[in-house]
Parts: sequence; structure tokens; C-alpha cells
Amino acid sequence: MEERGAGDIINGNVDFTTCLPPELIERILFLLTAQELSRFSQVCISWREASNRDQLWMHHCMVRGWMRFGVQGEILHEQPTINPETNVSGTSPVFQLPRYISPDTRLLPICKWKHVFIRIHHLFKNWEKGRYTQPAILKGHRKKVTAMDCNRSCIVTGSEDKSLIIWDLYSCRKLYSINCHSDCINVIKIVNNTIYTGCDDSAIRVIDSTTGQLLYSLLGHAGNVEHILLYDDLLVSAATDRTLRVWCLKERKLKYSFKDHDDEIECLKNYGNLVVSGGWDTRLHLYDITRGKLLQKLEGHTEVVSCCYCGDQTVVSGSGDCDLRIWQISSGECLHILKGHTGEVYCLACNEEMIASGSQDSTVRLWSHQEGKIAEYGSPTSYTVTSDVCRGYQANHSLT
Repeated sequence: MEERGAGDIINGNVDFTTCLPPELIERILFLLTAQELSRFSQVCISWREASNRDQLWMHHCMVRGWMRFGVQGEILHEQPTINPETNVSGTSPVFQLPRYISPDTRLLPICKWKHVFIRIHHLFKNWEKGRYTQPAILKGHRKKVTAMDCNRSCIVTGSEDKSLIIWDLYSCRKLYSINCHSDCINVIKIVNNTIYTGCDDSAIRVIDSTTGQLLYSLLGHAGNVEHILLYDDLLVSAATDRTLRVWCLKERKLKYSFKDHDDEIECLKNYGNLVVSGGWDTRLHLYDITRGKLLQKLEGHTEVVSCCYCGDQTVVSGSGDCDLRIWQISSGECLHILKGHTGEVYCLACNEEMIASGSQDSTVRLWSHQEGKIAEYGSPTSYTVTSDVCRGYQANHSLT
């Protein structure tokens, strides 16, 4: 890379970065793709410095749905924790920024958002090419593992053996084995340093993940607690007693109880204070949990509502009747019926433009959210699509 001064000529052309005002240069560079911007930065020092700006690379992170990596910040400081010998491809995918810029260079440091872009780009490439490491298998439960959640420091697992185990995410060591449950653990949510569990013994338990200590329990359900979600200081739970309950975590007591379902509740999702539940009674119910009010009763499916999604304006549901439906929140009207699956719909994932659904027919289908038409579907495979497939699909860049 050569250093050039004002008015220099590159390949017979005037260097525009030395002639135009900075805001116009930035406007021009905003028109480049990430690949073009990278090539641009390799021409000379002045072009490299002109392209080394946070606002340019933040834009490319934003359009790919990578903003969370830069906002959280830990991605820039994370170090590999798994032995490279377990790498699936046989070569270590460890990312080292000094490969791209020498520590003794006179160039300015790479800006934060370019650094984020480079790291995440390599992260996705490593996954695509199978360059990842296989950590140790976590063994500690004596029976089937039935629930799991994680944050950036630990993994929490629950089992039919009634135990809850907290694992260190980096060392893969068991931190705590907690035996305060008296039956199978069905659901786990971890927020910051607090773990919330739902159990077949009808109780919801709140546990400190840093100490493994039980903080308190929420009692009131008369059946297995199978679904929980959190919004602000509220916890929403659904159990096999067909009730949906809203708990105030600050006061540690029940705030609202809803008994609108005629059969067991199969799915529970929220968008802020809006909560939608679907059940074996073939209906969905939409609630405002801050006001304790039933907003809509959504009827139309002819079999169990097995999965749902709640947005700011619409609800999407999947059912054992093989259909998906898009509902308008304000009116409760069914806007579209999405037909195409030949088996029960088990799972779905959405963004503002697309809906992905997984079915017993072994296909994953993509639908247009606006038109209610099928856009694409995957080829049948030799296994049944389950809810895990849709969760993984939602993590992909096309559904973030």
C-alpha cells in the first residue's frame, strides 16, 4: 500500500479523496458494497483511511442484522476456549486480527464497526465451511434432558431426573447442580443472572445463576408448568391446568389469572406486553398483560394450534390442520390462510417480510408475509422437522 498526497494521480485518474469534501466522499462510499469497500481500502493509504469509518461499516452490519454484536461488544474481546484438535475440518478457525494489520504500522487502528464486520463475516464463513470446534460433551444428568437455556457465560439444563445444572460456557465445567425441584423440569429462561423454571410439580422457581441459590417460588398452578416468558417485571406462565397466569416479580405474587382456554395450552409468545397463546381447543387468545385484558379470541383452525408468533400488528399461527394463518391484531380478522403443507405444522419463525414453517411433511416452507403466498420451500428430507429446526432457521441471517 502506497502513501499518496493531495492531487496525486492513480492509474491516470485524479484521486477524488484529495479533491472532494469529506461528506461527499462519505456519500460515494456509502454506495459501495462491503466487498467493494474492502477492495477500495487496499488501493492506497488515503483510500484506506477514507474507508476506515464507523458509519460506513455500521451500515453494512445493520443491513445484515449484525448490530447486536457491536452493541454488546464482547465479540471484539472473545478468545477461543475449545481445544483446536476437536476442530471438525482439521484446521483451527481461530480469528486473529493482527493477520490483517501489523501492530507496528503507522496506519490508524481499524475502526470498531469494521472490526465487528470482519469478525462476524469470518464467523459465518467458518460455520458455512464446517470450520468449528467440538467442545466436551456435558455429562451430569441421569435421565432425559428436557429443557435448556443459555446466556453469554453459562448454560442451564433441566432434566427428568429433577435436577437443574448450571454449566460454565467457556470451561464446559459444571458449576452447580441444583436439586430444589420435585418433578421433571419443562422450561427454563435465563435473564441476566436470574434463572426461571417451570416444573411438573406446578411450581415456578427463581434461582440466582451466580450462586445456584433458590431465591423464591411462585405457587398457584394446578398442573404442569410448560411455558413461561418474561416482559419487564412480569412473568407469564401457562400450565396443563389450562390457565395462563401473570406474576409480578417485584412483589412476588400473582397479578392476573386467565381461564379462557378449554383445553391445554400448547404455545405461548409475546411482543412486548402483547401475549398470544394457542391450544388444543384450536383457538388463540391475545392478551394485554399490563392491563390484564383479553383483547381477541382468534378462531378458525380445526386442530391444535401448535406454534405461534406475535408481532406489533399481526399474529401468525401454525396448526395440526396443516395450515398457517395470519391474523390482524386490531380486528382479530384472519387476513390469510397459508396452505401447502401436507402434514401438521410444528414450528414457525418470522421477520417483517417472511415466514418460515416446519412440518411433519419434512419440509421447511418460506411464505410472503404481505401476500400470504408461498415463496419457497425446502426439499423433503429423511427426518421430521421439529421446533428446533425453526429456531435454528430463525437464527440465520435471512430471518433476523
